[in-house]
Amino acid sequence: MTEQNINLQDAKRANAMSFERAEFARLVINDLSTSQSGRNFLKKYKQSEVRETIENYKMEKNQTKLREISQLLWAKSPQYQRLIKYFAGMATFSHVITPVKEIRKVNKNKASKQYVEIGELLKLMSLRHEMTKVLNVAFREDIFYGYIHRDRKSFYIQQMPSEICKASSVEDGVLNYSIDMLYFEKNEKSIGRWATEIQLKYREWKAIKARDGKAYNWVELDSKNTICIKVNEDILEVFPPFAGSFDSIFDIDAFKQLRKDKEELGNTMLVAQRLPMRDNSETNNDFLIDKDFMMFFHNQAVDTVPDNVGVVTSPMEITPIKFEQDRADRDGVGKATRDFWEGNGTSQLLFSSDNNSSAGLVMSIKSDEEIVFTLLTQIERWLNRYLKNEHNDLMFNVSILPITRFNQQEMYKMFLESATFGVPVKSHLVATIGLDPIEVMNMSFLENDLLKMHEEWIPLQSAHTMGNEEDGAPKKSAGAISDEGARSRDKSK
Repeated sequence: MTEQNINLQDAKRANAMSFERAEFARLVINDLSTSQSGRNFLKKYKQSEVRETIENYKMEKNQTKLREISQLLWAKSPQYQRLIKYFAGMATFSHVITPVKEIRKVNKNKASKQYVEIGELLKLMSLRHEMTKVLNVAFREDIFYGYIHRDRKSFYIQQMPSEICKASSVEDGVLNYSIDMLYFEKNEKSIGRWATEIQLKYREWKAIKARDGKAYNWVELDSKNTICIKVNEDILEVFPPFAGSFDSIFDIDAFKQLRKDKEELGNTMLVAQRLPMRDNSETNNDFLIDKDFMMFFHNQAVDTVPDNVGVVTSPMEITPIKFEQDRADRDGVGKATRDFWEGNGTSQLLFSSDNNSSAGLVMSIKSDEEIVFTLLTQIERWLNRYLKNEHNDLMFNVSILPITRFNQQEMYKMFLESATFGVPVKSHLVATIGLDPIEVMNMSFLENDLLKMHEEWIPLQSAHTMGNEEDGAPKKSAGAISDEGARSRDKSK
């Protein structure tokens, strides 16, 4: 073989054995680095942006952001949703109808008629259902805007969109709100789906704008038809009550994602195939096998291993690195969850069984109840303002009792003991067990006067219901008692 042929064969072999760097980069078939940071819990907002928004909550645009973030977290975080439902669903809305003026000198028929009308209205309102929905929104967004729809047989509170409403005045200690007419101008075709009052006020606003060239776009609705409840009543800005816990919610999700990444990493394996090279060669990158032959074995390995196993072919030795978890402190999710409950001031014992301290739990619930009681006072004042609009000569008010699902038995015992000593709280006592005033009146008539259940229901005869000629248990015969007992009987005679 000539020298020229030898050189040609060496060149062909060198060309067959050479590899581009890009080709080696493509040999890692399974991409095992697909995890994403849990800090992007919400696609639209990052954790750092949420912190900055909370710090600058006085800006109106940030108040809108916080309301939106709260809505998204309510949908994404089970802890946040459960927290809001805990506060919103705590109250039983037990209520009584109480006089607000001297009623001993008024006409009894007139007073009785008004009492029944108010009782029927409160029953129609379904306070427990409607107001629980109101509080759900209020605890989520800080403020609830509602419009009243009522006829003779139904009562419904429609939630108004927060984006087009804002509190504008106070009447009888209760907030009123205005709506943005520019919204209806942009969506004029849908105006027919809104309440009659809104349609009329939009037409009036539009006429003023056409006449004067401009008009203030915020128009206040009639207080007779509206309800506005705000949790943070002491500040004008809209600030979700649990905005301080947003950061903890992001941490919980971040630790969950980190734990998931660690689990995936613990189940991941990398298979390395070392590409053989010539030992005594003066040529760089002088491999023993060509590219096609190497790819055959590489693809064979890729087709064999499961999805969580990566395959890499390299001429260098690869040392495996293990990412072991710290055994002393491995559950960051649990820590973040505890921080969430502690951050918003609610005991974690309500939602987990990690601790069984009953004394601390009771005091935590009592502190939470105080938050709810302030909102019950707002709702009570709104109810009484609503009654003022219904009756010119109002003789009664509604009192919502400070009763929750947690203190119901305690309050029942208090009213029962007070009633035993003659305190006039019979209405309060029956309200504690969930009866409305109109139910008490009608059920008393039904059971006592109509059905006469007190006469028809005869207790079964037993030692507790049968009487004796003498007090105490029946006497034993002389032979059935001891000598000491016989002497005691003789002494009594």
